Amino acid sequence: MAFFEQPLGMTAVFLLPSLKLKERRRGDMLLEDEVHAFLMENFGGYTAAAGNIFGYWTDRDRQESYGEHRQFSVALLEQTKLEDLKEFLARLSAKLGEQCIYLEAGGRATLIYATP
Repeated sequence: MAFFEQPLGMTAVFLLPSLKLKERRRGDMLLEDEVHAFLMENFGGYTAAAGNIFGYWTDRDRQESYGEHRQFSVALLEQTKLEDLKEFLARLSAKLGEQCIYLEAGGRATLIYATP
């Protein structure tokens, strides 16, 4: 059978704290609505997974932390889109009150921090 294939580029996967996504900041829209709007506008779509996604990690101060997350995935046709995503995640990190956000892209894992 014949088919058509449309390459979508590499994927980027990131984790956001699930409960904090339901919060509003000073009367603004829900943070999950802000994430939805950004991903639709900049990537044309996304996939999200909710459920039993949790993690443990050691922070910069060697303190053990725990979090429950929602996982998001987007396709990156252009490398510049990865930089746009990183900038958005840094801003979102500050709004969520998180030290950083976990991101995987191109086979590499990284932590995205907001700068003061």
